[in-house]
Amino acid sequence: MNRLKYRIGFFAVILACLALTSAHAVERGKLPFATDLNKDAKLAREKQIPILILFSMQGCGYCKRVREEILIPTTLNADYDNKVILLEVDSSNYAKLIDFEGNVTTQAAFVAKSRVGLTPTVKFFDPQGREVADPIVGLVTVDYYGGFLDQAIDTSIAKIRSAPATN
Repeated sequence: MNRLKYRIGFFAVILACLALTSAHAVERGKLPFATDLNKDAKLAREKQIPILILFSMQGCGYCKRVREEILIPTTLNADYDNKVILLEVDSSNYAKLIDFEGNVTTQAAFVAKSRVGLTPTVKFFDPQGREVADPIVGLVTVDYYGGFLDQAIDTSIAKIRSAPATN
């Protein structure tokens, strides 16, 4: 009887650990729309990594190419799980969004506040919502885009990890 209790307890602990792990798991093959940047910032703070946001617009062919040819394939690479949080914000979307400070806004209003005038634009933020690398604006060529992206991610990580700790 005691053995059965231990086994049940052991499996309960395993299931609880799996549930906690999957709460922050990256969904492979998808670029999620930002809904709660304050929550994302907490995870970024824990991991000391940047938040990458693709600022897009419905019907933007270049946005679609950046999303589908660059960023979604990046979500398939587990090496990026501890390097960057990947999100999208749509300038033509009025869905609710919680910003870095915890304020309720919309995706479109967040785009305006972020001073994005051209899509696609990719920006890199620290957990406080400050930009930590030069944005990548537009799409000239897919051939070099991945390299520009990796360079900006590495620059962002270096800035975040060298900055004094803040709450």
